[in-house]
Amino acid sequence: MNAGYLSLILLCITLILLASGWKELYIRSISHKGMLLFFASWLIGSRVTVTIQHVHIQLVYVVVLTIAFSILYVTQGFIHKLHLLSIGLLIGSLHFLFQQLLEMDPILIIRNSEWQTALLIAVVAVIVQRNAWEQIAAISIGYLIGDMYQAGIHLVDGYHQLGMATFQDQWWLSIFTARTITIVIQAAYSGCRNVVRSWLDRKGGN
Repeated sequence: MNAGYLSLILLCITLILLASGWKELYIRSISHKGMLLFFASWLIGSRVTVTIQHVHIQLVYVVVLTIAFSILYVTQGFIHKLHLLSIGLLIGSLHFLFQQLLEMDPILIIRNSEWQTALLIAVVAVIVQRNAWEQIAAISIGYLIGDMYQAGIHLVDGYHQLGMATFQDQWWLSIFTARTITIVIQAAYSGCRNVVRSWLDRKGGN
């Protein structure tokens, strides 16, 4: 699959899920106008590239930057903000590390190195953060930093590139996977808790 197609597929799947009643599970507290603004901004940003000196920047990079720091801004408490930022820095460093390891040792690649990195990042994000918005912010900060690292050491036709198709695919895959895993874990935990509670009630009744 060519780079860029996965992000469009996941965007469409997410739009369908949110429109069909899954919004409260995937991302709470967002209006329909906010959702439409995000999807429209993404579609436009994925088609527009600006050049600043020797850097090509796809406007999707700015969209993700805006999302990350908007969430960081509304997060309550300086320590909480610092904690969220530190998670983002950790994910950014891991993103760069995973990419470099897979490039240096291709035998570790199962199918697609970019997708594999994105799935690993999703797992890390689920482990360190469960809150939907903070999870999105941490992953976004991580990808912004990781993409900067990658752009700093890899030139394409003499230009550093930020927010390109691979970045978009990885961001969407990590966000979608992290939110889905989190929902499954929470549902499993809730189900187990209800079973245990029901068993204890029956035992107490006896």
